[in-house]
Amino acid sequence: MKTIKWLALFLFTISIINYPNPFNPSGGQVMTFECNSDTTLEATLYLYDLSARLLWQKPFSLVGGAVNRLSWNGYSDWNEFASNGVYLYRLVERSAKTSLARGKVWVINR
Repeated sequence: MKTIKWLALFLFTISIINYPNPFNPSGGQVMTFECNSDTTLEATLYLYDLSARLLWQKPFSLVGGAVNRLSWNGYSDWNEFASNGVYLYRLVERSAKTSLARGKVWVINR
C-alpha cells in the first residue's frame, strides 16, 4: 500500500510601500515603510546601497490584519547621512530567513 504524504503550504500576502519616494532627508523628510500582512510574524527590514553594503537594519514586527509602519530618517546605523542615489530594501522573516518583500528607495538631497 502506498503512503501519501501531504505538504501543507500556507500562502500569505505581504505588501510593502515606502513614501515619499523620492525623499529628501536633508530637507527634513522621513521615509515611511508601510506594510500590510495577513499573518503575524517577526521580520527585519534591511537597507543597502547599490554596492550591496548594509546601511541600516531595524526589527519590523508585523501584526496580521493591521497597518505596520517603520520610519527612516536618512542616516545609516553608523550615523552617516545618506547621499543622493538609489537604495535597496529587503524585508526578511527572522526565523526562516526568507525574503518577504523588496523594493527601491530614491534619495535626493536638495
